[in-house]
Amino acid sequence: MQLRSFWKIALFWQISAESLFAIRVMHLPPHRMDEMEDAVYAAFVERNLKRAQEEKWDYVLIEINTPGGELSATFHIKDVILQSKVPTVCFVNSHALSAGSLVALSCEKTYMAPQGVMGAAQPVFVGQEGMQKAPEKVVSAARANWRATAQARGRNSAIAEAFVDENIVLTEKEHGLSKKRGVLLTLSASEALRLNMIDGIAHRREEIPLWKNRPVVFEEVPFTFREKILAFLLHPVVAGILLGLGFLGLVIEIRTPGWGIPGTLGLLFLAIYFISRIALGVSGWGAPALFALGLLLLLLEIFVIPGFGFAGIAGLALIVSSILWSYGIENISDGLWVLTIAMLLLVGGTALFFYLMPKIVRIGAPSRTGLFLSEVLTNEKTETEQKLESLIGATGRSVTPLRPAGIVEIGGERYDALTKGEFLESNTGIKVEAVEHHSLVVSALGSPKTRTSHKSS
Repeated sequence: MQLRSFWKIALFWQISAESLFAIRVMHLPPHRMDEMEDAVYAAFVERNLKRAQEEKWDYVLIEINTPGGELSATFHIKDVILQSKVPTVCFVNSHALSAGSLVALSCEKTYMAPQGVMGAAQPVFVGQEGMQKAPEKVVSAARANWRATAQARGRNSAIAEAFVDENIVLTEKEHGLSKKRGVLLTLSASEALRLNMIDGIAHRREEIPLWKNRPVVFEEVPFTFREKILAFLLHPVVAGILLGLGFLGLVIEIRTPGWGIPGTLGLLFLAIYFISRIALGVSGWGAPALFALGLLLLLLEIFVIPGFGFAGIAGLALIVSSILWSYGIENISDGLWVLTIAMLLLVGGTALFFYLMPKIVRIGAPSRTGLFLSEVLTNEKTETEQKLESLIGATGRSVTPLRPAGIVEIGGERYDALTKGEFLESNTGIKVEAVEHHSLVVSALGSPKTRTSHKSS
């Protein structure tokens, strides 16, 4: 009995000692960096590195598997990793391509899975002919970042530059491998280890040699709900849809009398677009301020200044500039891509609205048909239509804009009216062409429709 108690006490102290001296590792899970989601990942890494320092963690393990990402956010990730007071370890469980290779080089220790690859980091942008190589200015800045990071971590800077620039030439004698001009460099795990670009190979995070034969406690840190929402809102397709719906709501509101749901929703979508970018720090208040000024000039051109001149052109230019400004000069190609999505949605939605609106107005016109009072209502309808039909051929003016429905004035009296798809401004001369659903169908005086009467004389 005493022997059994002895072993229980010994086991207890062993477990307690292991727990006390275990390596505490904060694990940042893999994140597939994709366009502006990189900004969310950058904020995620920065937040947790600060937390690790405050809570005195032993290591921060950054596990990555990425085909690449956006440059400015990647540079930010690199900076916060290099400045971290807590030792950082990178585990490439599959791919560290493009921007991912810089994240891997930034960490103090880097390990790769046997099937992992690293490199192919040439900056590109989406142009009219698809994916194209970035200008030399961008390539030069990227090359300098990869070189400086490799030097800071004691890696081969020439090999790091060859990840970025296809024109870098490497020789077996000087660099340990041969690379011709015109080919980007990508390394396998074994090649990266042989060239001292990584510190080791491991199948899983638990097998990383740095803590081999030592107890390790991992804490995987998930993305917060806020970060998940921002990652969704900042995705290029979602951002383009938000802009497109915002523009469409304002266009519909402008083309219909009063203020209603379309305009309110349009402003809401635009606010979500800009606020999500401001909340993450990828844009300041200057971009929405510029957008508001452009919108104000555009509305001034539509409602106050006749024709379309300087104010309208300046307004459109400011709106486009505000969208591109919200992405920054480094990511202007992303801004153009998002703007293209928004314009396609705007054009398609506007065309659909113009096609359906006249039909909706006619279908939604009040009906006087009842189940029990049909005879009385029929007489009232006949009297009303007789009065309206007497106005066919009469002329007057529009009191409100007809887009396509509105109010007209004929002989000092006001009537509900609509056009057959034509949009007329207020105080426009009109002529009554027909009567449909207790509304006058009118056209502009002088238009081709008014030259042929609907009544036979």
